[in-house]
Amino acid sequence: MTGPLQRHARRGGGAWQAHLPYDATISPNLRRWVTGDAGSLTARLVSASSRFRVTRLAQRLAMPYADEWQALGLPAPAPVLTREVMLVCDDETAIYAHTVVMARHARRDWPFLRGLGERPLGGRLFVDPRVSRTPFEFARLRPDHPMRVAMRRVLPDLARTPMLPARRSVFHRGGGAMLVTEVFLPDLQSRPAPVRRP
Repeated sequence: MTGPLQRHARRGGGAWQAHLPYDATISPNLRRWVTGDAGSLTARLVSASSRFRVTRLAQRLAMPYADEWQALGLPAPAPVLTREVMLVCDDETAIYAHTVVMARHARRDWPFLRGLGERPLGGRLFVDPRVSRTPFEFARLRPDHPMRVAMRRVLPDLARTPMLPARRSVFHRGGGAMLVTEVFLPDLQSRPAPVRRP
């Protein structure tokens, strides 16, 4: 079995890697957003905008993408609790976030998910001392990556954008695992990234 850094999507994506590869289309400011502070991305977005909100697109049982189920620790593809949201700064969508949780552990280890609604996930994860997080993996998602395909229904104008940088990590609480993927959208090319915390 291949390791997590060598896994590929079934279609439309390069490998997830420990470092974000150089790409001339990624501005230095956007790279700071993607690779910077490992703390709450929500807190960074709030500090960089006058108005911040979360728009929940879906929360349901669904099959994970081909590059997700192994990262989540599943022995084979199986339905997972899936949450999709957009993080919006000053009425501009800045982040598309896709979260998957092993269904059998959702109620026990992530009980707040059911009533989270349009509140940010980070507001719960980063205040719970029982939660740990793995290092980030990074990828550049092309238009035919299944996550990009899913995004088209709500962000059709991005369909022709050649590449969008993304990062993901796995959160653990009790026996449960939660894979959170964040896709960084063009608004963050120029929205000033907060200075990295010491």
